[in-house]
Amino acid sequence: MYNEREQQNRLTPPKQNDQIDLRDVFKAIGEGFQKISRFISYLITCIKKRIVPVVAVLLLSIALGYAAHYISKPYYNSSMTLVLANIRNEFIEDQLNKLSEMIEDNNFEAVAERLDITPGAAREIRAMKFINLDQDRIAEDSVLTGSPFRIEISIYNPQLFDILEPGITNYLENNRYFARQKQIKQRQVASMISKLKGEITSIDSLKTTVSEPRGPVNGFVYGQPIDPTNLYRESISMYKEQVDLEADLEKLANVEIVTGFIPRLKPTGPRLRYFLAVSGLLGLLLGTIVAVNLEKKKMKRSGIAS
Repeated sequence: MYNEREQQNRLTPPKQNDQIDLRDVFKAIGEGFQKISRFISYLITCIKKRIVPVVAVLLLSIALGYAAHYISKPYYNSSMTLVLANIRNEFIEDQLNKLSEMIEDNNFEAVAERLDITPGAAREIRAMKFINLDQDRIAEDSVLTGSPFRIEISIYNPQLFDILEPGITNYLENNRYFARQKQIKQRQVASMISKLKGEITSIDSLKTTVSEPRGPVNGFVYGQPIDPTNLYRESISMYKEQVDLEADLEKLANVEIVTGFIPRLKPTGPRLRYFLAVSGLLGLLLGTIVAVNLEKKKMKRSGIAS
């Protein structure tokens, strides 16, 4: 019995204290900061001792950054705002995202075909981006429909803004779904115009009969007396409605431009300050590495000599 209990105590691992001493944690953090501080001090010392090669590497890197900016092709950014006619914005977003993918893949032939421009003009397109302007104004479970959106485009030739504006609009309008919806609306409006024209013709014929009667005229239609004033008023009202519908038919579109691309005279980028800042940081980093390596080699030589 005693042996069994002793064997069980041997198999049972001792309980460890799960509590952590905060003093050890703060001590470890303090030691970490001290190591970082010593490392930074060491780097500064190396730079001071080897200031000449560090400055040489820094100036060389800045010169290379300036040269890279000089040979970089300037680009111009602009944006246009459009609005949809009761169409879900995600359809437009998907269509424009596909066009953006073609631009990123340098598929200039496909881009030129869809925008109805030359392949050379398509090569001047640098990037394109789609932004919903009312995205933050609706609930997460709602569908954004008929809302304005912005297309941001970056190109190398600023003269292309004039041809890209109608090119992008026509590309969206020529979508098979959008074109189908437009045709349905056009037929509806055209049918209403045809109906109004027939009604106006009938009223005009009736006005002629009332104003220039031939033979016996009782002046009654379905037991009601004919009032020429009402006929003229009804004719004018129908004609106004016809004119409004004809105007709607002319401007009937699924996508309308609110504000077009703004012409650019000065390039948006590349920016010289950005190139100089990046090249300066890289030069300082490389110069520091050179200084540390030189100091290590010096210490090795000193150790061998001693």
